[in-house]
Amino acid sequence: MHSLELFHLLRPWMLILLPLGWFFAWWLLQQQNDILRWKKIVNPKLLEHLLLESNQKSARLQAPWHLAVVWTLIVLALSGPAWKLKPAPFTQDEAQIVCVLNVSESMETKDLTPSRLKRAIFKMKDFMALRPDSKIALVAYSGSAHLVLPLTKDHAILNTFAQALSPAIMPKKGNNLKEALVLASKQLKDSGGSIIVFTDSVDVAQAKEIQKNDLNGAKVELFAIASSELLNTQSFQISANNLDAGLTQISVDDTDVEALSASVDRAFKKAGSADDARYEDGGYWFLPFIVLLMLLWLRRGFIAEAWRVS
Repeated sequence: MHSLELFHLLRPWMLILLPLGWFFAWWLLQQQNDILRWKKIVNPKLLEHLLLESNQKSARLQAPWHLAVVWTLIVLALSGPAWKLKPAPFTQDEAQIVCVLNVSESMETKDLTPSRLKRAIFKMKDFMALRPDSKIALVAYSGSAHLVLPLTKDHAILNTFAQALSPAIMPKKGNNLKEALVLASKQLKDSGGSIIVFTDSVDVAQAKEIQKNDLNGAKVELFAIASSELLNTQSFQISANNLDAGLTQISVDDTDVEALSASVDRAFKKAGSADDARYEDGGYWFLPFIVLLMLLWLRRGFIAEAWRVS
């Protein structure tokens, strides 16, 4: 995401102090206005003939307005302008991901060699290779959903468990995507993260039933595992729209898993952008300007000029 899209104030309530500084500057200027003071003493009609207008205009910013400018910069700095995420201090990749694998009988179809299921497991392995530091969990589903392995960075053991999956060991036949997504979201708790569904079909009715609060803020990605001739593209697209999910179709090279990894990164950054604790406070950029302007206060007569009362 661009810096302008991320820009916001960490402490916007500090801006309520701005009017106070500008009102104080205006009040000081009113106290120093000789004409206003004379109007209270001398008849205005007579005063017009007694006053002489100077032909010289002051090129110097009046001291009260100078104070107001400094006050504005201080308040803006205290409001915490932020436009950049802090770098992760201990790890390069904090994204949490749950891979959801369809292990129904249709995944044994051999339009993709050696089968849709095996090809899905290969693609999952390729995806994990792109994200060696990510914590990844595995959920398998058919008629019911089951946690195969909780979040772990041990991708080798996750791949071993995935290789052992087959429709024969699943206790119930079917395609219960809703239960699988709910179970996957529980692994992420309230941390957001991404859920990647490796499947050859999606039940549009089920996808429509799933509510956003069922997913605990997780971003869903649908990975379509079927040949282009047999893939029901329309049902995938409708389901992706209902779930506000990304959609990736299997390819013969690594462009599919690379696009999937990039989508996970975008979702992770977007989730992080909603957390103010992850932002770097940019208020310190105002400090050099504040100091330079305050150095002018050392000029002889500045304080006296600021507080002068007619």
